[in-house]
Amino acid sequence: VERATEALKAQIGAVILNDEVQGSIGLPKNADPGVFMRAAAGTEAITVDGYGAMHAVTSKLGRGTSGALVVARTLAPFRTEERQILKAMAQALGLALRGLRTLTAERELRAEREREAEERLQLLEALRQRERLLETLLKIQRSISNRKPLEEVLDAVTTGAAGLLNSAVVTLVLADPMADGQLIAAWTCGPQETGRDDALVMAAASEAMAGDCVVTSTGDSDHPDHRSVIAAPVHVSGHIRGSLAAYTHGAGGHLVEQRELLSAFAQQVSLALTDANTVEAMREAYHDSLTGLPNRALFLDRLNHAIASSDGHCTVLFIDLDRFKAVNDSLGHKAGDELLASVAERVRACIRAGDTASRLGGDEFAILLRGAGPRTGVRVARDIIESVKEPFRIFDRDVYIAASVGVASSRGSGTDAGDLLSNADVAMYRAKKAGPGRIVIFEPHMHAEVVERLHLQADLQRALSLDEFKLQYQPLVQLDNLHPVGVESLLRWTHPERGIVPPSLSIPVAEETGLIVELGRWVLRESCRQASEWRTTIPDMAINVNVSARQMMDSAFVSDVSGALAASGLPADCLTLELTETVLINDPDKALQQLHDLRDIGVRLSIDDFGTGYSSLSYLRQFPVNQLKIDRTFVAGITKSNENLAVVRTVVELGRTLRLQTVAEGIEDRDQLKALRRLGCHLGQGYHLAVPLPPEAIPAHFASQSHLSAA
Repeated sequence: VERATEALKAQIGAVILNDEVQGSIGLPKNADPGVFMRAAAGTEAITVDGYGAMHAVTSKLGRGTSGALVVARTLAPFRTEERQILKAMAQALGLALRGLRTLTAERELRAEREREAEERLQLLEALRQRERLLETLLKIQRSISNRKPLEEVLDAVTTGAAGLLNSAVVTLVLADPMADGQLIAAWTCGPQETGRDDALVMAAASEAMAGDCVVTSTGDSDHPDHRSVIAAPVHVSGHIRGSLAAYTHGAGGHLVEQRELLSAFAQQVSLALTDANTVEAMREAYHDSLTGLPNRALFLDRLNHAIASSDGHCTVLFIDLDRFKAVNDSLGHKAGDELLASVAERVRACIRAGDTASRLGGDEFAILLRGAGPRTGVRVARDIIESVKEPFRIFDRDVYIAASVGVASSRGSGTDAGDLLSNADVAMYRAKKAGPGRIVIFEPHMHAEVVERLHLQADLQRALSLDEFKLQYQPLVQLDNLHPVGVESLLRWTHPERGIVPPSLSIPVAEETGLIVELGRWVLRESCRQASEWRTTIPDMAINVNVSARQMMDSAFVSDVSGALAASGLPADCLTLELTETVLINDPDKALQQLHDLRDIGVRLSIDDFGTGYSSLSYLRQFPVNQLKIDRTFVAGITKSNENLAVVRTVVELGRTLRLQTVAEGIEDRDQLKALRRLGCHLGQGYHLAVPLPPEAIPAHFASQSHLSAA
């Protein structure tokens, strides 16, 4: 009800089930809820105490659910598009309620037949199917309500439908407004298997659009793997603009259920496209607005058709620009956009008329060479690299960049388009690692590294729930008297099969997957809890906790810190958050606001690995930091290199000038310790002073070291 009233700018709304108002919003306390029943009965003009005359609109919850979704407002009557939006929401709600009823029945059935293993497994799968349906529809509704990019919403619809229709191949067919309504398979999701009848899919989509109804077409009935195509019409602002089609197994009652499910997803597509407001948004969904090139979705569609042709012989080039980020950062995004448009023109000039150039996103491009092998691919890649090497005239100055290219060729009609593009991407990554302007042809063994990284991502997702993460603590020591004053939390992951996984492997993967936010929240809470416990016997104990750039820029991070302090009872000034320099430069305005909010709480802030990033004096003066941590690479060479000694001396003096505490990392021997003490560095840590310790060893260590330093 909240979503419906918000989307339609209504003041009141309600859900009616079994002739009763089950939930409502906005209705004044003394108002008669019976107005909703009158609206549900067909009355579109109602009077409500506190609002006066209102316009009402009602939509039934669909087959199998006796009820309706009702909203009313004092503004103008509801338009056709708004009624369609309410209809889509009502159908989604009805489907969700039917799913909940089914879930209840299936749970009862599972309890009755718990002893029968095979039926229990079938029930569990059905339960997961229903849960996935609810989660998928809610995710799509949130994406539409939050105005997510149209391509992202449509990807969610096709992916969700494919997953819930027995791994069907789901295709969103749209009428191209730039080509007299010619149908185009704008999105395809699901297994791209050999033998799929694309003509049958297009015919069913066309029939659904012509009849404005859900249709089912069947292929060759003599084929051992009998398939059907279900297609449901897609509307934009009340007009038919496409169809959602599923190439799927199914027959009889099962097919009826699939028709209903596909129709629900088609309604979500209609809602998303209508919400986008203009028909031009459909074209933007499969063309890049900056360069005019096809985007990833259209590129994969054309690649699928090329693979499905007579011999399926084609080659894909994956292109990534070298040094583009430097141009973007130094000259600005407008210059970067102009550069990308110029690159697109040069790339187009290097290929034949029947080939396809695409911008996949950012500074990545792809080329489809029809009927070509790897030798032709290398030749075209070399032409593109030579063309891109020539200077670009951007804002009255010459700009120089380069390109790295990966080449992958199909092995016939059985090749998957997504896999082929992925192979070219893997080869490009190898080329980029070798240096600018390189070309690499994909070989199967290159997947091993990628697969290993994917396995690591999956293991990392499970590790937190399986309690595989632990914290160790390395003491921070006051260098003038060697008195321990605190500890730094260090995350350790022990995998049941891999053993100890180095942070250098796990942390980047956690950053990529976004798990770093949840993982960092756990580290923060556990560190605060542990420090608070220690302070009962070590009153002056302080603790440092590392914070990633992604975690720091999370909108909930400041409240996470406040919550950890409140839950543990740890005083705020006993917590120091260690930030990398990249936090300060990626989004300075947001970083500054976050840091000031943290300082208002009372926590201390430290810049970790200082000297290895991009910090400048202006950043240090602008941001409210308390501490600088000198990177271990400079400390390691302090007694061997005058340059390293000069760097450390400069950082210490800079800290003294700005009244910032300085901390030296990685102190490994007595000579380094002496040098740092002579320079006046405040704190230090490293294996010469103390190794990382489990939490139970910290009290004894502090007691012994405090006794020695006092002596």
